[in-house]
Amino acid sequence: MTLVDIAAFTRLDQSTALRLLRTLEEQGYVIRIGKRYAASPLAMQPLPLMHPLQQFRREAQPVLADLASRLQETVVLVLFMGLERMVVDIAQSPGSLTPYYDNWLHGPVHASGAGKALLLGSSAERRDELLGREPYQAATPQTLTTRAALDEDLAEARERGFVISRDEHYQDLTAVSALIPTWKDQPIGCLAVTGYSRSFDQQRLADVGEELSRTARLLLYQAPSLRSLGHFVGA
Repeated sequence: MTLVDIAAFTRLDQSTALRLLRTLEEQGYVIRIGKRYAASPLAMQPLPLMHPLQQFRREAQPVLADLASRLQETVVLVLFMGLERMVVDIAQSPGSLTPYYDNWLHGPVHASGAGKALLLGSSAERRDELLGREPYQAATPQTLTTRAALDEDLAEARERGFVISRDEHYQDLTAVSALIPTWKDQPIGCLAVTGYSRSFDQQRLADVGEELSRTARLLLYQAPSLRSLGHFVGA
């Protein structure tokens, strides 16, 4: 973009925009190409290439691609950063559902696949912090809105090894998630699949959930960076 474009877009005086651009250029976040400005590699890829998160993405990518191909579904790799859920990577198969994901997931923790996985891996005190007061907001008639119902659902998820959110966040959509453990058996994130509910009968739910759970455990052996990544996210 030119200086004129940037000033108009940001509603700043050109002199102010130029001063800010020069500062960003000095810091390495902006590069100048003739009379135009662009985001630098530092701005677009702020983490070093050998950062544990970058290494984890590279190590996990073949695993995700293979899993998406076998399941014929979109598979999402999510990392837990404190109380937040960060999308690390997405693998799609031809014809699979392609929901839009921001870098940070903001779906309700009590009604979404990755959110319920985060709750499953959390202590009772942390669940209180994540959930807040009852009743929880209902996104659909199937949303669990009480702590008792949610705790019962999570107990069943722990028993079978994966989380199910069926029509709870969006009507006619089902999400299945499995926790990714570290060597200390502390959950660091999850693998999640989202698809149309009509495609997920009980047998399909079991097959997808078990495959997600198995692959999540195998990541311990296929992604050596999980150890250092655990330190990075505080697991």
